[in-house]
Amino acid sequence: MTANNIVNKSNKQQIKKIWALAWPVMTGQFLHTLMVIADMWFIAGLGSVEAAAAGTSISVIGVIHVLPFLIATGVIALVSRFTGANDQENIKAITINGILLSVIIGLITTVIVYSSIDKILWIFGEANINVLEQSKIYIKVALIGVPFFFYNATARGIIQATGDTKNPVKIFILMNITNILFDYIFIVLLNRGIGGAAFATVIAEIGGFILMSLLVLKNIYSWKVSGIVDTVQLKLTTSLRILKIGIYSVLQMITRPLTGLVMYRIVLAQGVAAGAAFGIGGRLFNFVFIFLTGLGTAMSVLVGQSLGQKNLEAAEEIVKQGMKLALLNMLIFAIPFFIFPQYLMGAFVDDIEVIKVGVDYLRICYLGVIFVVFPFVFGSAFTGAGDTFPPMLASVLGNWGIKIPIAYILTGIYNFGTNGVWIAISLSVVIEALVIIIWFSKGKWKEKSI
Repeated sequence: MTANNIVNKSNKQQIKKIWALAWPVMTGQFLHTLMVIADMWFIAGLGSVEAAAAGTSISVIGVIHVLPFLIATGVIALVSRFTGANDQENIKAITINGILLSVIIGLITTVIVYSSIDKILWIFGEANINVLEQSKIYIKVALIGVPFFFYNATARGIIQATGDTKNPVKIFILMNITNILFDYIFIVLLNRGIGGAAFATVIAEIGGFILMSLLVLKNIYSWKVSGIVDTVQLKLTTSLRILKIGIYSVLQMITRPLTGLVMYRIVLAQGVAAGAAFGIGGRLFNFVFIFLTGLGTAMSVLVGQSLGQKNLEAAEEIVKQGMKLALLNMLIFAIPFFIFPQYLMGAFVDDIEVIKVGVDYLRICYLGVIFVVFPFVFGSAFTGAGDTFPPMLASVLGNWGIKIPIAYILTGIYNFGTNGVWIAISLSVVIEALVIIIWFSKGKWKEKSI
């Protein structure tokens, strides 16, 4: 067998490993995206004010939904390493500490946000009062499901890190079906408005909590409840180990939704149509990230397991193949976003102004989003290695250093309008990509000790 044949065979094997872990996550993410689209479709049917309010309130909830990764990122890195080393005792120790942390932090977050809703909505400035009132209704209901979301995110990370990506996705699928079903019941049949959409999500999260608990009991504890009872204790050293890895990751991930809140303020200042277009367009971009989400999950797990086995060559090969797959994904989605974006927007609204603004949003932003392959692929490798500082640094510089200042300059000084916001978003992704490329090229992630 020639050297080229050996290399090609190795490449194919790595792609098969990536695909085996990635496709269930992709399937779940695809169905989740359909659920998000259906959610927006039901809400947009209520009017442009409700559509803008949904985008506004979901941008707030989006910040909250990043916080569980303070725990989830740590447990993924540690459990994948211990899985590679076949260390069952440490897997159980990380599992119980991760779950307890998620519940505690989830409850604290819910109480803080509920008592501060008016102060939080102040971020959006002089936005349409009706939009803000509808947003408050959505957020108050959605907060009920936050502790369950924290738990589900952590439990899903634990199970996926062991190599089981199929069962969490099955639960995810059931949750999405439940969400869509109750969207129809609460919004169409019972006429509960935007609050009905939020309550549908809460019911789905509670159902996911029940099913995810059973999966953890089965996969980690082999149906032995006594195994959980014996290990239920929050160990400070283990908890700090999890949080040490997760802190940079959550700072990275929370940067985008936090800056998203500021961007929404800038967008809403351009009018209700701009806010509606931003909300709808943001959900359409979810389709772009379906494949990347599954790919990122698979890469994080495989890189972590490879490093746990001390196989640096395998970890490097996973990154190379992952980059090829990510670039292919971006080329495919360039077709609808550049050629017929008006039809994508028109599927949600018949407001000519919203469609026009939305078309510019999709085309301009995609020019920058193409570069997201680098933060996604390299960021996944960093996460699998437990080296979460570089992705955080890249995200902070791109979002706070570029996106917000450029958006203010182009809308406030040079009067580019909403296109100034879209240009700022594109530039921020390009800068984030450049930073993480430079850091990744140093190769220190392969030597990270956790």
